[in-house]
Amino acid sequence: MPVTRRDFTPGSADVIQAANDPATYNPTTLDAGEYSLQQITEGFKIPQYDYIALTYVAAGDGAGEIETVTYKTGGGSGQTVSVLTLGYTSEGLSTVTRTDS
Repeated sequence: MPVTRRDFTPGSADVIQAANDPATYNPTTLDAGEYSLQQITEGFKIPQYDYIALTYVAAGDGAGEIETVTYKTGGGSGQTVSVLTLGYTSEGLSTVTRTDS
């Protein structure tokens, strides 16, 4: 059964628009259970970490959902290596942005 995915292009893998944004979403098909080399090498590859901290949306769109995922090395007070920031609209999850330290 095919699934849809957002194509990654070099330099733009940090932001992926969700499928509910037809103005920017350009799906292709990919067999379930398979990943392209491009997805594996350019996707959300997080540097080595040993601690994850979550924050949640307090109010508005996405209230109660995960807002940020912070990856650290050296435990909770260690160095941040990457952060995923999730954005929401009234329709649900709309963006995921990765920021590396």
